Amino acid sequence: MRNTSKILAIIFLFISLYSTIYAFTFAVIGDRAGRPVFGVFERNLSEVVKRKPDFIVQLGDILVESSDEEYRYVGSILKNVSVPFYIVPGNHDLYKDPKGARFQSFTKRPLYYYFDYENARFIILNNASGSLGKVQLEWLIEVLKGTNKKYKFVFMHQPVISPSWFFLFHKADPVESKILMKLFEEYHVNYVFSGHIHMYYRKEINGVVYIISGIGGARPYISSNLDEGKPHFILIKVSDEGINEEVVRLNW
Repeated sequence: MRNTSKILAIIFLFISLYSTIYAFTFAVIGDRAGRPVFGVFERNLSEVVKRKPDFIVQLGDILVESSDEEYRYVGSILKNVSVPFYIVPGNHDLYKDPKGARFQSFTKRPLYYYFDYENARFIILNNASGSLGKVQLEWLIEVLKGTNKKYKFVFMHQPVISPSWFFLFHKADPVESKILMKLFEEYHVNYVFSGHIHMYYRKEINGVVYIISGIGGARPYISSNLDEGKPHFILIKVSDEGINEEVVRLNW
């Protein structure tokens, strides 16, 4: 009887420990450019890499104006990143490359696409101009419809929500934003990440978590003394048990 109790205790302990181990982790890091502060993105990214995520998503504006020098410099930063690195197209990234030809050549990916990882679907959108447009919107609906994955994550540069009225001119097209928010609710999207506004902001609306993460290395739009104005990245841990998020902040 005593041996049986020990065996059961070991089994329960194993189950308890196993349930705390997440299936995978990914990192999200915001704008490097649009007023970059020298060295901050590099330091922030090095902290991301130390956490050993399975992949990293950068939310756009990794460039200022897509010059030859910038591409060489960003390439030198990323060459030692050994995990998949996905870059959302931002308005600065496509500033002198409106069709995204050079950006796509650099990233080796289209301007918008999706990929599946374990039990989740990840959707990268291109609203660098402020909107998706009809073709991309129709594509998005099909991508959301066409999966039975437990979790859905969406990434875009310009946010569909605003932290306050002061930033309304920084958010995406308001009419399209309302359409998108209804779609995210209808198809049970878990998280929507965006950059563009240089701060951290989080809000849950009708079951969808919206996060603005705009300080990968860019100068903040609010006081740098506030947590919301510090350089940061986000770690998302995903398993069948749920989603856990952690905001990791750096000091200037």
